[in-house]
Amino acid sequence: MTLKIEEILSQAAVKIGNISETPLLDAEMILANVLKISRFDLILKRKESISVQDNTKFQNDLNRRTNFEPVAYITGEKAFFEDVFYVDRRVLIPRPETEFLVLKAIEHLKKTEKKCDVLDICCGSGCVGLSILRVMDCNLTLSDILEDALDVSRINAEKLFPEGKDIRFIKSDLFSSISEKFDVITANPPYLSKSDMEKYVTGAMAFEPAAAFYGGESGIEKTIEIIDASFDFLKPQGILILELGHEGAGYIKDLRNIKGLEIINDYSGIERVAVISPRRSEN
Repeated sequence: MTLKIEEILSQAAVKIGNISETPLLDAEMILANVLKISRFDLILKRKESISVQDNTKFQNDLNRRTNFEPVAYITGEKAFFEDVFYVDRRVLIPRPETEFLVLKAIEHLKKTEKKCDVLDICCGSGCVGLSILRVMDCNLTLSDILEDALDVSRINAEKLFPEGKDIRFIKSDLFSSISEKFDVITANPPYLSKSDMEKYVTGAMAFEPAAAFYGGESGIEKTIEIIDASFDFLKPQGILILELGHEGAGYIKDLRNIKGLEIINDYSGIERVAVISPRRSEN
């Protein structure tokens, strides 16, 4: 029996209703991906039927969702800032709150007349650095400890800049393989503690790379390491822009090696991004 799109979606939403807060949206995104059309076009075609082959592919993908696999990994894409990024299980799925990191970097870069040098460490999919580059002409370096993550970043760089851009990719454990200085350094480092990992990294999040979440016993270790090391990699007026965990701001507000600090709240009012001038005092 041939089913119409709206009937298939209705049944699918019921099937995944107990594991998703947005079951109909999830089903629409998965089916649109199978049919290689936009979600808007899918809604317009809701009275039409699909082939048995396409329905079989959709049902197989839907089964992955019933096992908690994130929609972004099933479809291989995630919208972020002004673009849609390729993602797979080698990288963290971009979150909306990370867009605040991008916005603050762009805001700072717009104040300068020169072409700036930007480093995005812990780059993952490349969503932060590449989003900055889409708006600001800069010399961009993307670095990550994992070659797998850099491979995904390269895919996104080629996708977003098919005409080519001078983007450098460096495999580095934080700053270990970095040698130059930068006007802006951005980072979305791992910031979950051991207890946070046990509490939050379940269900869909368990599909994402654990190394992208775990920031140390208390969760703040990687963040502090980045702040301390950034002294040697920022130009005199350079800034460091960091994404923070839900308690991260409390740890860094009293650090004596921070000369300037601005905290930005995300959509939920959580202190999410820190803009830091981590310059040593001159005495």
